[in-house]
Amino acid sequence: MSPWSYDRLKHEATSSLRALSNPVVDSFKSLFISKVYEPYKMYDFLFRISPNIITTAAPNIENDIGPLATLADDLHEKFRYGLGNRAVLIHPMVPNVLVGLLLDPDHCRRIVDRGPPIDDKTASAHFRQFWGDKAELRRFKDGTIVESLIWDDSDPERSIIGQITKHIVHRQYDQQAQADHLDSDKALETLLPWQSATQQDVLRQFSSVKSAFQSLSQTLRAMDGLPLQIRTLSPASPELRFSSLVAPVAGNPNGLGQPIEFYVQFEYSTRWPDDLAAIQRTKIAFLLKIASCLEKDTSISAVRLGLDNSKYKLLEHSFLDIVTTHNIVFRLRIHHEHELGIFGQLLDGQRRFSGSKEEVALAVTEFRRRYTQGPAHTQAVATLITRYPILSLTIRLLKRWRDCHLLSSHIRDELIELLAVRSFVCPYPWATPGSLRSAFLRTLAFVASWDWQSEPLIVDFKSDLTKQEVDEIHLRFEAWRRLDPGMNRVAMFAASNIDREGITWTENRLARIMATRFTNLAKASINLANVQDLEPNPEALFTPSLAGYDFVIHLKHRTSVADRSELPFKNLQLSRDSNAIDAMLNPTQHFFNELQWLYGENVIFFQNESAPTVIAGLWNPQTGPRNWKINLGYSTVPMRKREDAEPQITINRTSVLNDIARIGVNVITHIDEEVSKRPSKHQP
Repeated sequence: MSPWSYDRLKHEATSSLRALSNPVVDSFKSLFISKVYEPYKMYDFLFRISPNIITTAAPNIENDIGPLATLADDLHEKFRYGLGNRAVLIHPMVPNVLVGLLLDPDHCRRIVDRGPPIDDKTASAHFRQFWGDKAELRRFKDGTIVESLIWDDSDPERSIIGQITKHIVHRQYDQQAQADHLDSDKALETLLPWQSATQQDVLRQFSSVKSAFQSLSQTLRAMDGLPLQIRTLSPASPELRFSSLVAPVAGNPNGLGQPIEFYVQFEYSTRWPDDLAAIQRTKIAFLLKIASCLEKDTSISAVRLGLDNSKYKLLEHSFLDIVTTHNIVFRLRIHHEHELGIFGQLLDGQRRFSGSKEEVALAVTEFRRRYTQGPAHTQAVATLITRYPILSLTIRLLKRWRDCHLLSSHIRDELIELLAVRSFVCPYPWATPGSLRSAFLRTLAFVASWDWQSEPLIVDFKSDLTKQEVDEIHLRFEAWRRLDPGMNRVAMFAASNIDREGITWTENRLARIMATRFTNLAKASINLANVQDLEPNPEALFTPSLAGYDFVIHLKHRTSVADRSELPFKNLQLSRDSNAIDAMLNPTQHFFNELQWLYGENVIFFQNESAPTVIAGLWNPQTGPRNWKINLGYSTVPMRKREDAEPQITINRTSVLNDIARIGVNVITHIDEEVSKRPSKHQP
């Protein structure tokens, strides 16, 4: 057995033992069913050396085990010495002369390598002979004088691992030999709206919003004149957990898709009212008082009180938008825990309520999602991202993939984050990913193979779930399947150690349809990656197909109401003071929300929130041909029929599309109908 094959055997055995000891993992499927040997998913870094190395290098190595085996052993020995603790596993694959690396995320992006000390003559001579002119003698701050290597991290197109492997190939084998890196991390990063020079800079991209939030928190805590002291400030926004698709930039409000939400909870007091409506008005009074105090602060440029247009009557969410002098917009909401107790009394019938219990249950779900699970999820994800910097890029890339395939309004950010986190905390049958490519493709592969109809997703952020707790989550999942066998409300069940309910981020009116579409798109992407084998074209995975939709609404490029400042009408112009908040108002998103409100029962709409160029639609099958009846809730037209058949009607598609064109006259260019065929166009 060769040294490299023993290393791989040891690595696989260690990974298998960890999978067997993890109560969350289906160890039988992971160890005996899942296909492991897929190089583009298994390894973090792949490169292919020119085939002529077999004829030029192998004969010069004295060994009696054959040229290919000899070359594999020599490649392993040289790359093990050159990479050191940067690589956990080195797998030379001959005769393809392909080398796969599993990287150590803590060391693989190190800029400075320390070699042997100057007084170790033998080791220093070997070090200089191996690295050539790249080696240099340096004195460090701790007083040691050692041989060292300095790698360049200023060029985003040349990774440090790539520089090392190329140098080893040219130095140890042949100056003419090529080490072609089958590494698409840089190509994938370019697909993000904001990428860094190195992956170590991931957290720095969010430093401006993080420091602004800390400054605002200190201002609020030091505020005088409030009736109650602030007990907690809970961040609950992707920007504050380093996972927003667009990394926020100070001074550029248009770079932020939505205000950055956080919640304030005051100290306990018996003076809070005991009525939901009165509680909401008390919250408004608190927000007005906070606004009056913040207006005197020099670090705040504007504040604005607002109310959500919430469809839940029991949750009239008031909020306060706060604009810092760097034009970063925060949204403050007040969390009062007594509301949850009142909801429980409404469900138990202890209080009178004119609405239905279903409305109360929806309000409870939304309350818990926003004020309980949101902050806990934010804290857990932010903690893991500081441990795995690649996790941030993985989440943002998965969100970009979701948005490109027009699933923005149906698959929540938090579900995407849970799926990405699973690839890091429960990576079996592979090791923890050390590159963006491997993490991204492994997550897509899991989504493609996930049998969500019979299996829950369980993510253990802290690796502290017990077997009993996992069994309880499975029982809860089975209870939901019995309660909702058609999976019309809950299809994907995603639980974690901080959210064992499993439906917080997946409950959806179109749950089964969207879960099926989500997995089918993941399967198509993985199949495309398999066809492209070791050299995937990343852009192809993010190219959507519009052929499967019934109609496509093409939108204008203008996405901000700030453009109204150029209009000649004084009453439509915006003041400079309000631009930071109003620039975040997206007319296309408001248009999409209005379409959902007007036609959501009859049409399924799809959009890309991050780059809204089109809105696609599918007619609800229930609006198809049916017998005539009154009060259907949508415009209908009679269908052509035979004389002996009963009269039937169907939705008036032409009328609906004309109404959509009229409503969106300022944001639509045209509408293509029957996209799978030659489109006909509706002009607004």
